[in-house]
Amino acid sequence: MTHLSIRDFRSNMASSFDRVDAGEQVFIRRKNHLYTIVPVQQDELTITPELAAKIEKARKEFREGKTLHFENATAAQRWMDEL
Repeated sequence: MTHLSIRDFRSNMASSFDRVDAGEQVFIRRKNHLYTIVPVQQDELTITPELAAKIEKARKEFREGKTLHFENATAAQRWMDEL
């Protein structure tokens, strides 16, 4: 596990990405926040036919009124509190 300041990250970007590719966790500190680098696989960027079918099914259910809908976060929280 590696912790870097934003300045160190800028100076060592290539080696930081190499560490992530090797399976190491790299954390970047900026002010009071901590970030991490996460690799994304090519298949995570593609909408597969199976995922497209699930999305279309969800859209159809929404159009038919078969889903929950809340006007705002307060209404959603109120509904969850009643469970």
